[in-house]
Amino acid sequence: MKVSWNVCAVVILALFFFSTTSTYAQDHQQRERWQQLSNQIHDAQVKINAGVRDSSLTKNEAERLRNELKKIESDMKRAGRDGISRQEMERLEKEFAKLRKDIYREENNRERGQKR
Repeated sequence: MKVSWNVCAVVILALFFFSTTSTYAQDHQQRERWQQLSNQIHDAQVKINAGVRDSSLTKNEAERLRNELKKIESDMKRAGRDGISRQEMERLEKEFAKLRKDIYREENNRERGQKR
């Protein structure tokens, strides 16, 4: 009887260890994704500003893109206060991927090179 209690205790400890290790790994991965998205947001701001300077973006295009970027930043701040779930992180990453496509499209549209 004593051996079975010891086996149960070992199994319970092993399950606890693996669950906390898994949770730690997931939290670490979320923090890395958060930091990567934060860096990409900064890079997008730089790219938009450079687009205005080199005339690949009009001021109106840049303003629209900056508004998209501000919305993503606002969503990140709100999510960060509550602790971000995997689903929220995926939604933010999708929003940012759309913004990157919008920046590319605006920089390469037909208005490029025209006086603005």
